[in-house]
Amino acid sequence: MANPRTRSELLEAMADGYAKLNEQIAKMSQEKTEQPFGFSSDPKKSGVRWQYDCCLRDLLAHLYEWQVLMRVFVQNIRNGQQKDYLPDEYRKNYHEMDKMIVDKHQGTSLEEAKRLLEVTHNEMLQLAESFTEEELFTKGYFKCTYTTDMSAYFTSVTSSPYGQAVKLLKMHQKA
Repeated sequence: MANPRTRSELLEAMADGYAKLNEQIAKMSQEKTEQPFGFSSDPKKSGVRWQYDCCLRDLLAHLYEWQVLMRVFVQNIRNGQQKDYLPDEYRKNYHEMDKMIVDKHQGTSLEEAKRLLEVTHNEMLQLAESFTEEELFTKGYFKCTYTTDMSAYFTSVTSSPYGQAVKLLKMHQKA
């Protein structure tokens, strides 16, 4: 799907991406949902991106935490605080933040990670719907979005990573 150009297209892309992610998870056997990802033998998949999400739980927790950051970002905007999306301590090295996220959720069950993501996904839909077309699609409308628009932020924490997650899970199933 092309980049959304209206609020309804954005909401549709977000919902569609989440549905596809859940469909892919539903196709997985119980064994595959609990099994660590096995990409270490493929040199193309040994980079930083593949380093932290070691299993489905990690992947879902990761998506959840990035959506929590988005929720805080929007709350800051609504409170008149034009703060950057990423916390100061991670702005120059978000891979460190990714590692912290995975470490934080080592005690989280797969079912809890699914539930947490469902909650934040629904929050993302509600938040995106609460913005006007102008607020969503005007580049730099909010000072803290710089040269991009708010819809790109919503896409970057929902439909885009959902699509990447589906690809990763398909590779995991084939492995």
